[in-house]
Amino acid sequence: MMQKNMLVVDDDEDIREMIGTYFTREGYKVCFASDGKEGLELAKQNNYAIILLDVMMPQMDGYTMLANLRLFSDTPVILLTAKGEQMSKVKGFTKGCDDYLVKPFDFAELSLRIQAILKRVNDVVIKEEPNILIVKDLKIDLEGHSVKKNGIELELTSKEYKILRILASNRGRVYSTKMLYEIIWKEPFLENDNSVITHMRNLRDKIGDKVKDSRYIRTIWGTGYKIEKED
Repeated sequence: MMQKNMLVVDDDEDIREMIGTYFTREGYKVCFASDGKEGLELAKQNNYAIILLDVMMPQMDGYTMLANLRLFSDTPVILLTAKGEQMSKVKGFTKGCDDYLVKPFDFAELSLRIQAILKRVNDVVIKEEPNILIVKDLKIDLEGHSVKKNGIELELTSKEYKILRILASNRGRVYSTKMLYEIIWKEPFLENDNSVITHMRNLRDKIGDKVKDSRYIRTIWGTGYKIEKED
């Protein structure tokens, strides 16, 4: 079973350590950030199964990080806070959190809530992913591993196809160069590696896309790439 990545964003070092110890034993790879600004940067560069997010933090609070996160990611988020007031919960759900837990919390309960969220997300992915993805005049055949434009099959390499499939299967979500590389090449990304950029350029040439006036793949400067959600 593939190890799941978890991001814990909390300015309390003791909380981070306790969560890390517990969920490492549960089989998660746990990453940490001490404020919302650092957490947001990590979320842009990495693919997490779940994010545990404190509300009251320096630099950038949890609500602000969550609002910014939702501009490019649908990663499930559980807010962790000492505030139990109803308005705090309402604000959290309004900003886009998936669940809300008040400190001090029981780790077994938190684990069950995470499992429930991940099962729900996985069920949606399984039920909703069709055999054919349509992006304007592109038809992506997930079983045949082929792409047609206006009925004409395009000669894409395996990695070009995988880049297009990932973005088309997760419309609206931004994938960084690092994320795409590690998903497709299945090895750690090196900062000076231009493999993804080269394959992206070739892919765009083949599907007839432009960087400045994109019909398909939008470049989010300093962050990554995405295909917009359907209107």
